[in-house]
Amino acid sequence: MKLFSSQNSSRIETISRHGVGGSNTNPSTLSRGGRALAALSQQEDAKLALETFINGLQLPVFFQLSEEEQDERLAKIDALELFQALQDINRDLAMARLENLYLTDFLEKNDPKLLIGLQQRRATAQNMNLSRAKGDATTQSVSSSMGTRPRASMSRSHLTTTTGSSQKKTAFDYKLNFRAKADMAEKTANEVEKRVKDIESKASREIKILRGHMEEMHFMCEETRETIKNFQLHFMRDEQDLEFLSTATEKQLERKVRKFVNNWIKNARALLATMRLKITALQENCQHLRSELLTKADLSGILTAIDFEKLMIKRSELLNSLDEKNMHMAGLKAVTGKASLSMTEDKQIMMNIEAESKQLNQKTIDVIRAIDKLEKEANMVERENQKDLEALSNLRQQLERFEAPSVRQYIEKKNELMALEKEEKMLRRKIYILNMKLENTQKKCKGQRMEENIFINNLK
Repeated sequence: MKLFSSQNSSRIETISRHGVGGSNTNPSTLSRGGRALAALSQQEDAKLALETFINGLQLPVFFQLSEEEQDERLAKIDALELFQALQDINRDLAMARLENLYLTDFLEKNDPKLLIGLQQRRATAQNMNLSRAKGDATTQSVSSSMGTRPRASMSRSHLTTTTGSSQKKTAFDYKLNFRAKADMAEKTANEVEKRVKDIESKASREIKILRGHMEEMHFMCEETRETIKNFQLHFMRDEQDLEFLSTATEKQLERKVRKFVNNWIKNARALLATMRLKITALQENCQHLRSELLTKADLSGILTAIDFEKLMIKRSELLNSLDEKNMHMAGLKAVTGKASLSMTEDKQIMMNIEAESKQLNQKTIDVIRAIDKLEKEANMVERENQKDLEALSNLRQQLERFEAPSVRQYIEKKNELMALEKEEKMLRRKIYILNMKLENTQKKCKGQRMEENIFINNLK
């Protein structure tokens, strides 16, 4: 929005009036130096007016205000002045675009006939602007003056610098007939139509992209809502879940959330896999259809009515052969069905026999293992019997050779044994006493050695 103070508006109006008054000079009566000076002065005036206009807008201040203050600022501006300024800007913009088209055609083709009527039209437009500026000096908007001044000065300077020697002749040396005017109008209409079509195509493309984004955002919103619902159902199924949530620790909640997220990611991956499979299937189908369309497009210029009749005959023949093959295949399927039934029955019988054979093999293996175990046990029993027989034979031999001692010999042997035991005890006591003496002497020797070492160290 264009907002400015009363001081800036009065200053801009004086600058715009001065610029409009200065544009009354006829460029055809001035020399080249005068034209250049006039163009420079007009450009400086336009720059000054543009700077004052931009400074008077105060857009940063306006956007920082609240909505009520913005409405108050907007209410101070006259709507009629804004409407008139907008009309002037649109009119000058259309004129500048039309002049730009003429000048581009002139520069591309280097034909001075394309500039016929351009200078006269500019002069009439400038006169109209001057009369409007003089009549409505008090109500004219700053935007309209800013729209007319830079466009007129820039177009005039551009014309004086680009045309050069091609404009030595006046515009009245040539006459433009109606056919040329119609061609030019048709050309401009075609260009406008082309631009409109381009704009429509771009707009439709952007609309499609935006619709796609909207659908994507809608799907994302639906997914988030469904996820939130599932999340709530996962955590709040009944009163026990509520009690768990009120008493659960952070680790328990973290485990539950991770479990939910992992399940959600698994479901999403499965859904993505199914979508990818569907996309690949659709892509293959589209590629097949495109290849068929390409083959049909290649044959479209060659085929005739006779070819279509031949194709129909060939189609009927192929259909008949296909029916015959289908009948043959049906018979083969019936035969194969019967054969498969018999094969399944035989297979079942073979499976039963195989199961019985496996059971018998297992039983025989168990019996063989039991026999081996019994043989080992029998061998062990035989060995033990042989050992017992040998021991019995030895005992019998000893009994045959053994002579029982008398009572006197037994008493003597007993007395000898008791005397030897006493001697053994006495010897053990002596050995114990000697060991104690040995330990004492060793301790004394160690003490003497330590004293000797200390004495030697002191001497040193």
